[in-house]
Amino acid sequence: MLGLWAAGVGPLRMTLHCAFRVSKPLILQACDHLARAGVQPLDFHGTPTTEPVVIGWMPALSVYFKDPDGHSLELIHVLDENPDPRFGVQPYSVWRATKGPLAQQA
Repeated sequence: MLGLWAAGVGPLRMTLHCAFRVSKPLILQACDHLARAGVQPLDFHGTPTTEPVVIGWMPALSVYFKDPDGHSLELIHVLDENPDPRFGVQPYSVWRATKGPLAQQA
């Protein structure tokens, strides 16, 4: 998968973004693990978070954080569910409540 977007000004103020594919159990625990290690988990927009977000058009679970040099690192897990571009990017709890098996039974 290739993601392209505008970044900060370069060359000296440039930051990088790297994403690492991980298992679903790992990403569901990532915010707790990062926080215990003194690293602030971030959502898609760089806001502190306590849970992964879902990028609806993929769909994928995602957690971001910064390395000591300020580069953006991402843990990502592509879900086996149907994409929903209208969902946008929201917390995993919202995805589960609106797209999960229990929501579909209602």
